[in-house]
Amino acid sequence: MVMRQHLNQFLAELKSLRNGIKSDRAKTVNKIATRKKAEGLATSWLSTHSSQLLSAGQISTDMLDKYSDLFRQLLKITGPSNLSASYLKLLNAIIKSFREDIILVLHEQPPTSASLALLTTLFKGLPSDEDTYLKEATGCALKGFLRASVVLGWCAAISRIHAKIEEIGFATFNVTSAQMASQQKGRFKRFNKVFNLSSIGDLNEVFDNDTLWVLEGMQIIDSNQHTRLHSCFEMRCQSAHPGEAPITEFNLLSFFSDLKEIVFDNPKLSRTSKAPTTASTGP
Repeated sequence: MVMRQHLNQFLAELKSLRNGIKSDRAKTVNKIATRKKAEGLATSWLSTHSSQLLSAGQISTDMLDKYSDLFRQLLKITGPSNLSASYLKLLNAIIKSFREDIILVLHEQPPTSASLALLTTLFKGLPSDEDTYLKEATGCALKGFLRASVVLGWCAAISRIHAKIEEIGFATFNVTSAQMASQQKGRFKRFNKVFNLSSIGDLNEVFDNDTLWVLEGMQIIDSNQHTRLHSCFEMRCQSAHPGEAPITEFNLLSFFSDLKEIVFDNPKLSRTSKAPTTASTGP
């Protein structure tokens, strides 16, 4: 309720700014008061309103990004002697659908729990293929579809893992699997699969569980990280198959926290190439 009131007042101030520029009939905006007001409104959105709305989880990140881009443009032109037409173009674009896109959605959408809203802030600057998976995963979570969120989150993680293996080279993956399969004692003594991959398509046919084992054999992850990722993989499988094991908000946050720390923020799994690959979704 308080947020809606603040945004209604914010919209009224935007309209007042637009009306003031129109009534001046000047080619450029030179009044310090007008420029300061525009600067203040743009800063208010970028530093306060957008982050509050993001945390609330009721407005999509794409929609918030759309308005943040417009307010950044408005902020850029608040220096002296910029065209009134430039101000009016941006203000019209902001005001036109602000009520429908932002304020009315707050009326219609129930507030998202603070814990799930954290998901919107976890992943930044990822390659487009991974970002697409994670945006869909976050969207599912905010709508309450937690199992679907887990499946899509794992897709993003295995996409990163596959991309890194492709960068390193399938020959390394193949040789490592053979070395592991030959061990008669130690951690890998029960591993008995030897792979002969030559393409990302071949890698997509490898069970994700086996991929994690070879990833440890390649010393990209250690045994503890492997155990945690295996738990994430098991949650993915539980989410994709019938069963009574619940997926709670806390399960989901733990799942995505592990993916962030062990996969996406892991220097050994960083991508030097941004070319998208096809992620495995099979068990």
